[in-house]
Amino acid sequence: MQTVASQRLLSMSLPADALVAERGDAVQLHLRRNGLKVVVTVPKSVREWFVEATDATTGARTEDWCDYDGYDSTAPERLEQDMAEEVTLFVQRLLGSDLRFEVKGHAKLLWKLSGTWQQAVPLAASAV
Repeated sequence: MQTVASQRLLSMSLPADALVAERGDAVQLHLRRNGLKVVVTVPKSVREWFVEATDATTGARTEDWCDYDGYDSTAPERLEQDMAEEVTLFVQRLLGSDLRFEVKGHAKLLWKLSGTWQQAVPLAASAV
């Protein structure tokens, strides 16, 4: 069975700088903008997802992931829905925001939300 999150990713309307493709057992969103490359990978049959961001000019890179099983007694259907909502929100923000890379100690991908630069990757509580 394919995850709701991977199905949603396949059905999203995308700008010219992004594409979605099926890659084996996963669906990937690829975004290239202003020297940045971001890849969001959503497995088709596992409740987890990954994001990698690279600054092509400096080679700086950051990544993170979320998984949803095994932490408490939440029903699998609820976990499936939570993951789909979080992936959708993350991708919508990613596609709709200005992006930049910051390297101060650790590399971070930032996005501009409501006029303020905020951490997107590594995933922050406000990112999902």
